[in-house]
Parts: sequence; C-alpha cells; structure tokens
Amino acid sequence: MEIYYVKRVENSRVAPPSEPLPGRRYVSIGLWAGLGLAAAMFCAGQRFASIQEGYRLEALQQEKQQVVEENRKLRLEVAALGDPVRIDTIARQQLGMTNLSPHQIFPAEPAGPVVSAMAKTHPTAEPPFDRLRAAHSTLLRAVSESRTVSEVERLPSPAKNVAALVP
Repeated sequence: MEIYYVKRVENSRVAPPSEPLPGRRYVSIGLWAGLGLAAAMFCAGQRFASIQEGYRLEALQQEKQQVVEENRKLRLEVAALGDPVRIDTIARQQLGMTNLSPHQIFPAEPAGPVVSAMAKTHPTAEPPFDRLRAAHSTLLRAVSESRTVSEVERLPSPAKNVAALVP
C-alpha cells in the first residue's frame, strides 16, 4: 500500500537564481563594441585624410611645374628683350634715334667755384677743372674741324687727356 501525502508547494515567492548584476555584461559588451567602432572610424578618418593630402600634394606639384615652366619662359623673354641688337634696332627704326653728333655734346658746368686741395697748397698751379675744360675744348675743336667719325674715335678721350694733364 502506498500512501501519498499531498503537499502543497507555493512557488510564487521563490525566484530562480540569477546572475549577479545582469546588466553589467551588456554594458561591457556595449563598451567594447563602441571602442572597436571608434577605432575603426579613427582609422577610416586617417585613411581619408591621407588620400585628401595626396590629392592636394599632386595639385601643388602640378602648380609648381607650371610656375617653373612660366619662369623659364619669362627668363627667355627677358634674355630676348635685353638683346642689345634688338634694342638698337627698335631705337633707330621705331623711335627714330640716331647717334649724337659731336656738336650736340656739351660739358657739364659745375654748380659753384671748384677749389681743389692742390690749388690751396700751390697757388700758382692751374686748377684741375681748368685743365679738364682745356682738354675738352681741344677735343671739341678737333671734332668741329669736320673730321670723320673714324678720326674722332682715334682721338684720346677727355678722361685720358685729364689723366695726362693731372700730375
């Protein structure tokens, strides 16, 4: 014979055993996922910035090449424009310039009386300016005697005349 006792068990107040702090696991997973996402975004941003800098560098190199080429062209143009033959041709043909004839050249007059140290120490000596004027007038006389250009070129320059006169 079996005897069965009926025991009433009330389970409504009993809770199943749970993990201590159940949200902590989800928080740590979320933090690790956020950290991984932030690292991936940082790497992607660095890659994007690197690509942008590469494009910028290429544009600057192209600009440098253009500036170097323009500089080369400008140097060639300056060399061509500074050619003495070209300048002479433009002066004669377009501007109507010619060589000065000897009667068009006038000596510069001094602003005031010129007294040199030599004249102060040697009162009987002729001032250097008078010697320069004499040499220049000699040259002008030689030119006014209707000598040809080649004869005038063979004459000594006023500077050589002055150097010969000054002791």
